[in-house]
Amino acid sequence: MSFDEWIAEHFPKLMGRVQLLPEVLEKDKQQAEFTLPPWDYIDRLATTERSSAGKDYFVEFHTELNRIFDTHGVSPSLLLSIWGIESNFGKTTGTFPIGSALATLAFAGRTRRRPYFTAQLQYYLSEIYPLQGEGEPICGSWAGASGHMQFMPETYAKFGVPYRSSGPANIWASIPDALMSAANYLAAEGLLEGDCLIKNPNIETDIGYSWDGIHYVADATVWAERGLKIEDAKDGEKYFCASPAGRHGPQILLGGQALALYQYNRSINYVLAVSKIAIMIDGGHFDWSWDRTARPLGRSEIMDLQSVLTDLGYNAGASDGIIGQDTVRAVMQAQTGLGIEADGYPDLELLVRLKTQKY
Repeated sequence: MSFDEWIAEHFPKLMGRVQLLPEVLEKDKQQAEFTLPPWDYIDRLATTERSSAGKDYFVEFHTELNRIFDTHGVSPSLLLSIWGIESNFGKTTGTFPIGSALATLAFAGRTRRRPYFTAQLQYYLSEIYPLQGEGEPICGSWAGASGHMQFMPETYAKFGVPYRSSGPANIWASIPDALMSAANYLAAEGLLEGDCLIKNPNIETDIGYSWDGIHYVADATVWAERGLKIEDAKDGEKYFCASPAGRHGPQILLGGQALALYQYNRSINYVLAVSKIAIMIDGGHFDWSWDRTARPLGRSEIMDLQSVLTDLGYNAGASDGIIGQDTVRAVMQAQTGLGIEADGYPDLELLVRLKTQKY
């Protein structure tokens, strides 16, 4: 079935309005394979220039940001940080017609992601397409996100709210609408005023890596039972640990705001970059120390590692290039067997040693 035939069958209203974009498919393929080390990712995003611009925009939108804070409890620095990373404060919102981008990914993107993009295309058709009328199509990222805060169509449908008016939120032209909508999203995901982003940027207590990850989020009482005492913990706040480079970098304790931010973008590196800029906008500063000689594995290498782990008797789950709980657990078991500190981080050293052991 051709692209046009698929559109005619599933989205007839978009006939002649969307087209297949080969560049989108190429970018989808590249993203699947290549992963930046956390230090490069954070360095690229959490810059002094971006935090300085955030401070300037805080002055410009002081009234709006304070009203949004009063409404949703989301700090101005966090919203400004997200805005700065998502679209460079509205300067780079994307050049891809999002209808065509979503249709391309729904029709010919990675197989496991096609249902997701099909659903996003439906939200686009019902919520965004009517807003653009017969004029120029709304443009955004190659993956279909758009506006100042880079909302996917479903996110816009569920959380887009205007700053003042009762009409639909204009997250593309109205900065206050975009900021209010992002705050509404974060509040709906559980962000509470008084919770923190980063509680401790570098945990020195040796608790190992078994409790790392969003799956082990807990309050201070539970963390004390695990061996980590959290100073000045807020009653009821949930915390989680992250070690994005394992033993090659810091172990970080994050709080309730970071937990909500993770729902905004399910990438720990993204959460850390946004958090760092927000803290810089508020006048704080810290640096993380990384072993920059360590190299993360690409998607095909992760698939190779998963296959080798399974062949050696470790249950790494599916060999799909996605690092889930099964893969992390298998990596830690293999590291223990090789006398490597069990941090669950799949680096090149582990892959080479396991291949040597297998063959």
